[in-house]
Amino acid sequence: MQMKEKLSPFQASILVYLIQSGVTLFTLPRLVAEAFGTNGWIGLIFISLIVNINIVLIWLVFKISKGKSFFQIISIFPKWITLPVNLFIAVVWMLLGVFVMVKFSMILKVLFYNNVSLFYFFSMGYILSYIMLKKDLYQIAKSTVVLFYFTIWTVFLLAYHLPEFSFIRLTPYFFKGDTDMLKGGMSIYTALLGYELSILFIHMIERKQLKSLIAGNSITSLIYLGVTFISFGFFSFEQLLREMYPVVTLLGYISFPVLERVESFTFSIFGLKVLMTTVMYFWGTKELLQYQFKRIKPNFLLIGIMIMSFFVSFIPKVIKDVEQWLNYITYAATAIAFMLPILLIIIVLFTRKMNRKPANE
Repeated sequence: MQMKEKLSPFQASILVYLIQSGVTLFTLPRLVAEAFGTNGWIGLIFISLIVNINIVLIWLVFKISKGKSFFQIISIFPKWITLPVNLFIAVVWMLLGVFVMVKFSMILKVLFYNNVSLFYFFSMGYILSYIMLKKDLYQIAKSTVVLFYFTIWTVFLLAYHLPEFSFIRLTPYFFKGDTDMLKGGMSIYTALLGYELSILFIHMIERKQLKSLIAGNSITSLIYLGVTFISFGFFSFEQLLREMYPVVTLLGYISFPVLERVESFTFSIFGLKVLMTTVMYFWGTKELLQYQFKRIKPNFLLIGIMIMSFFVSFIPKVIKDVEQWLNYITYAATAIAFMLPILLIIIVLFTRKMNRKPANE
């Protein structure tokens, strides 16, 4: 769980951005239109601010505890008390990592590779995840920086749609239509999940912890905002509501002399971001289980997580099943994201008042 090198603020920001960037991006403009109605892209700003409030809570845990790690804070309790909580969080994070990968693989198969079995997509995903997870967080973070430079150029493809962009399609009305702000807002919030894992590594950031995490969320939010804004000005509102994957349709309008199917190439490149999301959720799962079961070698734990995840991947048969699973899991993950830092702050304050010593040194 300990590593010698600390994460620089830049590495931490990129890590948060890549954990957050998930497959929901391809449906996000439609989700935003369904949730907030016309000019719903503005609603993303409010969702991003809520995420920042949650990040401040995580930072408060770090500050109030004077730099203690998550595991140092909970060490005042015997292992049998922390076991059910850590197991629950580990299962939720593991399933989230699994189903993000499963959803991406299914969309990839349906849209571009009909004849390729999901078995090969899953196998490739888990092998790559295993290779990355054998390294410590610092090495994983260094990989994310490379992936960031390798994938960030795809954002600039949005400029290709500017000639077709029309402000008239944005309409003068805000949040009008058949909206569902509460349930829809939750779906959009889950698109920004991933930052909550920082509760396990915020003490590993060498300085500017809060700014680093907020910068990571800001990068994701700006990209989401840009994609959604362009979509609202490119499609009519009714057309946007009908598009299953509006971002894939957007990419379908792009063609270059040397590359006609830009959408399939870009979508495949995006798989690297999905891989990082899965890797980091598995990393969080491994850290929690390693704390509870110290006698088991980390590599055995990792292999166990991989094998279990691989078999779970085959439970849902269609994308609709995956989306239903993801709905339930992301609700649980959202609850964890808010409740865990609040609980830790209470524990830190209680520990300080009672001057209790760790029970698990």
